[in-house]
Amino acid sequence: MSSTPQGTVFERTLRSCVPEVAAEVTVRIRREFPALGGAGHLDAFVEEFIGHFVALLGEPGTSPEEIVRRARAAGAHEAAADRRPDVLPAAVRLGAGIAIARLAEHAERLGVGVEPSTVGRFAQTAFAATDRIAEAVVAGHVRGDGSPLDQPERRRQRLLDLLLGARPTAAEIREAARRAEWRVPRRLAVIVFRQEDSVAPVFPSDALRGLHRDPPCAVVPDPDGPGRRGRLEAALRGRTAVIGPTVAAANAATSLRWADRTLDLARQGRVPHPDGRPIRASDHLTSLLTASGADLVDLVAADRLAPLTRVRSTLRHELEVTLLALFECHFRAVTVAEMLQVHPQTVRYRLRKLEALFGDDLHDPRRQLEMHLLLHARRRNRMLGEFG
Repeated sequence: MSSTPQGTVFERTLRSCVPEVAAEVTVRIRREFPALGGAGHLDAFVEEFIGHFVALLGEPGTSPEEIVRRARAAGAHEAAADRRPDVLPAAVRLGAGIAIARLAEHAERLGVGVEPSTVGRFAQTAFAATDRIAEAVVAGHVRGDGSPLDQPERRRQRLLDLLLGARPTAAEIREAARRAEWRVPRRLAVIVFRQEDSVAPVFPSDALRGLHRDPPCAVVPDPDGPGRRGRLEAALRGRTAVIGPTVAAANAATSLRWADRTLDLARQGRVPHPDGRPIRASDHLTSLLTASGADLVDLVAADRLAPLTRVRSTLRHELEVTLLALFECHFRAVTVAEMLQVHPQTVRYRLRKLEALFGDDLHDPRRQLEMHLLLHARRRNRMLGEFG
């Protein structure tokens, strides 16, 4: 199929339709191939190969190198997940047929006057590309990321799944670790990350890689050991990645759960991701606690902070900011004044107002903790509203 003006117009028009078509194809694949239901890499891979089809319209000579590399990586994911080598190639062929039909329908709906011969040549080229992609998936399944996927690697995958599943017993962990030739560490952390490209981070050799999971993850022994922290940050730099709390091996699922929740907050822009460094879940305890029950936070805040509604709005904001600073500075007026850049006497005046409003609750340790969390959540939500 040589490049034609019609093909170029066809390509430009359909480029914006790729995400919609890919979403439909992915749903259909998961319905027809239940084994792929948990394949975290599937959505991105489907959108990539449909995008490749569309690129061929504008430039038939588009190199297949990138999509072939992606297909091999997808095959490696399938091997790591211990799925049969014929499942994903069959899904690719099904998806290609659906995608070609839907793209042609979109072209007609959008009023692109394309001759039947152009559509026919496109279909022929796309099906040829499908063959290359399916073959690359099989090759990736056989050889993983370039080296044979041997039995020890499969055993390490099963060990990882055991650690991250329902709470395993110490005996189960020991036996699975023995089979995988893996020394059970005293402490470990689970790292989760967005798979933004097909090249996985380079983890320490004693890490268990879970690239078949959604989101991809790794179990890393002794993450806080000498030199380990710096190496992990270097391996994860530039990715949206979260390092879960450091726990005992039997509690790996707990580290995964908090890492997952923190990654969700990062995707929503609710925790900072500075300088492309990995996020540590333990640094965002308050955000995690308040986000876990956002509706409850709103209800409790309406009750616990109700006294603030009895003052005018301008003073209310000043008192709210001062109250949070008082909690964070242990009621040291001079320290609060420095933080807020006001005179210490102003802080003392506001403190007297707060004592008049809240009474004994202001110095009750349990109420203080509740109000501190609520004020922190309110400040975070206000910042999200300003910068989200």
